[in-house]
Amino acid sequence: MSNSGLHANRNFLLLWSGNATSLVGFHGVRIAYPLLVLAVTGSPAAAGWIGFALSLPGLIFQLPAGVVADGPHRVRTLIRCQYLGLAATGVVAIAVAAQLPSLWLILMAAAFIEGSVFVFGGLCELGVIRDVVAPEHRPAAFSFLEAEQPIAILIGRATGAAIYGAARWLPFVANAVSYLYCLVTLLLIRSNVVDAQASTQATGRRDVSDGVRVVWAEPFLRMSTMISGLSNIVIQVVLLLILVELDGSGYPTWTVGAVLGAAGVGGLFGAAAASWLTARVSPRLVYRGALWAWTALLAPIALSDNPFVLAACWCGVGGVGVVTNVAMTIYRVEVIPEQTLLRAIATMTLVCDGAVALGALGAGYLLATVGTVPTRWIVLGAMCALAVYASTRAATAVEDDLADAPS
Repeated sequence: MSNSGLHANRNFLLLWSGNATSLVGFHGVRIAYPLLVLAVTGSPAAAGWIGFALSLPGLIFQLPAGVVADGPHRVRTLIRCQYLGLAATGVVAIAVAAQLPSLWLILMAAAFIEGSVFVFGGLCELGVIRDVVAPEHRPAAFSFLEAEQPIAILIGRATGAAIYGAARWLPFVANAVSYLYCLVTLLLIRSNVVDAQASTQATGRRDVSDGVRVVWAEPFLRMSTMISGLSNIVIQVVLLLILVELDGSGYPTWTVGAVLGAAGVGGLFGAAAASWLTARVSPRLVYRGALWAWTALLAPIALSDNPFVLAACWCGVGGVGVVTNVAMTIYRVEVIPEQTLLRAIATMTLVCDGAVALGALGAGYLLATVGTVPTRWIVLGAMCALAVYASTRAATAVEDDLADAPS
């Protein structure tokens, strides 16, 4: 599929470049926040609370964010999010430079605000992409959207850690600049986009439960949401497994970052391939193929702790994940009624985010209880079971999948 339509779409380019830049700043301070708390308090527990403050809005506000994103003023919501994020990170930069007392409380509040901006902004951005991009260009647009995360992770983590070493307040200033840039790009989006949203969407009462009902009523959405949650738990266990194995094998600390950062590299390759692949293969086939691909990629991890092997497999995991996300986004936009789309996506995201939190918590207990070697085989067996289950459930629908595949 050609991306020429997107390259000529001024509103899309403004939206994407602004939000991608803002994400780079956000991932930079996601590194700076815990480093700063550790430097101020010396407490790993306090650093953990900062991570919790950043993640908590994803569990609290996901469904309300879906209601807001399904409303008529998505661009305005994105603009307000940039103002809030700019204020929060600006306060932190000033507080750090001035060495204000009770700094960790200021950091907690700012982290919570930035996490909330991330939740509301992500859903509204998806809705605006649907508003400004023609249907035939949406697969490519969703590929660009998925590329934002690996780009932001790669650039944000590297630059955030580097400039923190120069000055503790510097990552927050850089984050403020990224918010400002995003704010300017959003303000430059043509006003007819906002007018179109207001004129084409119902302004009546929007119920959070509408999204839940849509997901529950559609069999593939219901099944894929459940399996995605379970597979997220497995992936979180694998992530901690890799970290523990590398840390205990005497490799330099940067090795851990290089191996885990490989998922970002894979994500970029996945985003580049997603548009081509999703134009030729139905989303349901992509989803089932992804589960088998993840199973195959976890097999070498079960057999080796070599960092090169781990990095290659983790790169593949990231790439498959991005392709799957693009395929599922296309499917959701096609089958979910427009007036409830973002609430339904918020419901599915809540399940997946909750699974990530549960997986991160359970991974530590699993490794502490059974050790690394049995954990390798447990995660491989769990992912294989999910792939078998998905394939078994879908066996009677193969003909439908082939019929649905674009010609």
